[in-house]
Amino acid sequence: MTTEHPYDALLRCALHDEPLEAFVLGSMALQSWSHFSMFQQDDRRRRAEQIRNELLMRLTQAGKVRGYRRARSIVHAIDPGCANPAEAALLWIVRSICPFAVATQARIDVRGRHYYVDILIEQLHIIIEFDGITKLGTTRAEIERAKREWVLRDQDLRDAGWQVIRVSWTDYDDWERLRIRLIRALGPMKPAPEFRSLWKLPSTRCDGPSRRFYTHGSRIGNRQADR
Repeated sequence: MTTEHPYDALLRCALHDEPLEAFVLGSMALQSWSHFSMFQQDDRRRRAEQIRNELLMRLTQAGKVRGYRRARSIVHAIDPGCANPAEAALLWIVRSICPFAVATQARIDVRGRHYYVDILIEQLHIIIEFDGITKLGTTRAEIERAKREWVLRDQDLRDAGWQVIRVSWTDYDDWERLRIRLIRALGPMKPAPEFRSLWKLPSTRCDGPSRRFYTHGSRIGNRQADR
């Protein structure tokens, strides 16, 4: 009995599954395989690039089968710096609209303090962050302290000239609206050529009531995607 190599399993997902789930799976896999750490980024990102090159080589060897173009875009775009699936989903949208270099877990030093931000677009001086409830803590004291630290962090970043865009779970109730919001914030532009195949509105099969990103609401956009 032969066992499928994990790299081949990821490529199968990139070829046949929807872009959202393939991108999220790919980013989480790359994070795990490279043993990514924000405090050892240079070494871990080098390892991630070695893995990416191996994935691209395997994809090329498979030939230009159905889904090849999008799969290649996904492999090029996935990033080991996504700390969780929600951040990966956010990066997926950003990559699908932005032609500029995008960094994850980027360090910014302000007033003797340093911050790691989820997504940084240096050329636009924009920071995009996902606000998950786990970042606030679990006790009331932890939540209050986290809120104070957030206010200080935001003020420092804005005073340093950064535009900070925050995204939360409820924004994922309407993918199209979130994408339009980010397009308006970043300005009208075309994505990088290698990322133009990334975007496809998730269907309810990909993101329905039993899926991770579904919270509540009518999901009109998803119903349209299923037609």
